[in-house]
Amino acid sequence: MQCASGMSGLCKKTFSRCGVSDIFINMNVDDGIELFGVPHEELEDFFESIGERRFRARQVCKWIYGRGEFDFSRMTDLPAELRKKLSEISRITLLDAVEVARAEDGSAKFLFSDDENRFFEAVYIPDERKNKHTVCLSSQVGCKFGCKFCATGKMGFLKNLTSTEIIGQLHYVREYIRQGGNDLTNVVFMGMGEPCDNIDAVLDAISVIVSQFGFGLGHRRVLVSTVGIPEGIEAIMKSGLRPKLAISLNAPDQRKREKIMPVAKKYLIDELMKIVPEYARYSKRWVTFEYVMFRDFNDSLEDARELLRLIKNLPAKVNLIPFNPVAGVEFYPPDDRIVLRFQSYLLANSVVATIRRSKGRDVSGACGQLAGKYSLR
Repeated sequence: MQCASGMSGLCKKTFSRCGVSDIFINMNVDDGIELFGVPHEELEDFFESIGERRFRARQVCKWIYGRGEFDFSRMTDLPAELRKKLSEISRITLLDAVEVARAEDGSAKFLFSDDENRFFEAVYIPDERKNKHTVCLSSQVGCKFGCKFCATGKMGFLKNLTSTEIIGQLHYVREYIRQGGNDLTNVVFMGMGEPCDNIDAVLDAISVIVSQFGFGLGHRRVLVSTVGIPEGIEAIMKSGLRPKLAISLNAPDQRKREKIMPVAKKYLIDELMKIVPEYARYSKRWVTFEYVMFRDFNDSLEDARELLRLIKNLPAKVNLIPFNPVAGVEFYPPDDRIVLRFQSYLLANSVVATIRRSKGRDVSGACGQLAGKYSLR
């Protein structure tokens, strides 16, 4: 990791979802206050707390995210005294990738590490035909929910990522994209971990991503994918942020869903369906149901009929994802003709259904394959 103040490691205390007074009570002066990956509004509170005008937050954010400048001494529209003060009490911590694995299809997987050698990954997914350049971010190291088909789920849970670590992934990959003459267009929280289980840090990160003083992407260019945790979805609606929502459904009924997703035993499928129209009204966009397809498990026409019965009256669409093989997992992808038959049935019954052909399989960067491991060694 790199730090503009010259200090190693991540700050022990950030602003994320806490009051300024709490920050200073708990602050370790040797570490300094973390400014990177912190929402603009919270930075305004910080500057006010140190006797500065709130607009200083806007100036610093423009240097960090707009100009890629992380040295306070070179932020020339700040008074010299303030630059000196910031170098003493605050920090800007960046991530360095420990490995970049490039796939044959143009995508790339980035392996990052925290100070305790816990690894997490982000993936760059280009679509040159549509001029889309998407970054898939992780929100946790590992995952608590143990979906039977997911490499991250097999890891177990190690830690929540901070908003600094989440935005650090995005900054690093954006710079990688720019080297190729392109720029960031979309962000998806589909990497390691469950975003709604680390919702405060994820919301802070989204605030930075959509802010005109951050990455400046529109809400419609940010997507949060969840196994379906109602409290997390409700927290998004209370935040005022309006990312697109994808729910990892993967089975057309409660019994099958419980077999592959233990979380389904706590959050029943019928209850989950009730929050879909609520979120669609809130975000003014349809919700996506992600449906990973497994051979001879959830890929039959009967499964398609059950799925239709479940979602036909909801403001939602379906993204069919042929399973990407994971070592030690006894599932297999269905034949292409089976996937097309499933899609055709849904389309014939007025359900919008697309097929996602995952990129990055050759570097274990496709959907469900992220496991926080080196790919090239």
